[in-house]
Amino acid sequence: MVFVNCVVEENILIEVSIDTCTNINCISQKHIGELGITYPSESNSIITPDASYSTLEKVNLHIGFEDGEKHKSTFVEFIVLGSDWPDYFSDLVLGILWL
Repeated sequence: MVFVNCVVEENILIEVSIDTCTNINCISQKHIGELGITYPSESNSIITPDASYSTLEKVNLHIGFEDGEKHKSTFVEFIVLGSDWPDYFSDLVLGILWL
């Protein structure tokens, strides 16, 4: 797993983990609130080897990376993780599908 900084929707700086062991892209609920995105209260879940976490919906967000000279950006679909997502995990995860 690799950690890098990225900018979401051109105004929120988030540390991202790039995880080639997962096949989904995730963002925590707390950052979605900062972006002013609303979502239905229905929840589903994702299951990891150690636990199950609630998910709220899917959103498409614009993310950007600074490589020293150029600003690279892309549009990515994320699963919004519920409030039970632990603080010790990254708030944004880019999985193998993103690569």
